[in-house]
Amino acid sequence: MVVVAALALAGSTGGAAQLFNYDPKQPFDTTCESLQGRTDVEIKGCGFSGPRGGRLNFILVTPKNMKPPFAGVLFQHGGGQSMTNYLSEALILARVGVVSMIADAPARGEGKNSEINTMKLEAVRDHQAEVVITERRALDWLLLQQGVDAKRIAYVGHSYGGIAGGVLAGVETRICTFVLIGAIPSYARHIRENQSAYWQDMRRNMSQEEFDRTLTMMQETDPDRYLPAARAPVLVQCARFDTDDNVRACPEVHRLVGGPKQLSWYDDDHNFTSLEAMRDRLAWLEKYLKLKPVEPEIAKFMKR
Repeated sequence: MVVVAALALAGSTGGAAQLFNYDPKQPFDTTCESLQGRTDVEIKGCGFSGPRGGRLNFILVTPKNMKPPFAGVLFQHGGGQSMTNYLSEALILARVGVVSMIADAPARGEGKNSEINTMKLEAVRDHQAEVVITERRALDWLLLQQGVDAKRIAYVGHSYGGIAGGVLAGVETRICTFVLIGAIPSYARHIRENQSAYWQDMRRNMSQEEFDRTLTMMQETDPDRYLPAARAPVLVQCARFDTDDNVRACPEVHRLVGGPKQLSWYDDDHNFTSLEAMRDRLAWLEKYLKLKPVEPEIAKFMKR
């Protein structure tokens, strides 16, 4: 199904979707260990080898004392964050019958270079493609878990997790709804326009011709190529106090989405610590994963 979904889209994206093909039959070498003993929820730290080397680590949050079927949520944090950023949301969701997989930064691990500003040409494009492929492998793993309902799977991604989610929304038919937080439609355009020291270093590492060719190649993995093909409902969350380029770009993600969509703004910066944003995400997941009311569980959680 994975390869078929990518090939079906290839005709409408100039074949670029084939960049995200992989071997879905590759066996998993998963290891897990218990992280904390709770009466309501089971928390484990797990990991398996990535599709192109390295290792994907993640936190698995599973309901206790509840009967399946369970909905599933794949969380992907943004830069400068960690897996624990979404642990509270996963704990709340477990109380309404959701298995959550909170992935660490994809395409990383021993022997892997994850600093994009040190890459050039095909290496940057292939790295971005690998991020999306790794998310698809995480989805493969989540769907194999006992009791998980394959028809009720959501993806929640922030920043680069949102960028990967923008691609997934167009190529991955197994996800029934998306939440994209602080996402942008084009990483290549962001790199070209943003004047931060990080991207200035990238410019200094290559000639102007190489820099232009690198960004042209990178456009093959940009969300704006795939968002118009999205059919699952998408919630786009934007922050009013984000950087100027992100404030301009975030609503463009919403404009490009081809299916049902909603745009919500928050008085927050790119870190998205807003409780309102969390409440809205959980309400969105409640609606599209067909969960029992989440708000009472939020109130109980806050009283602990």
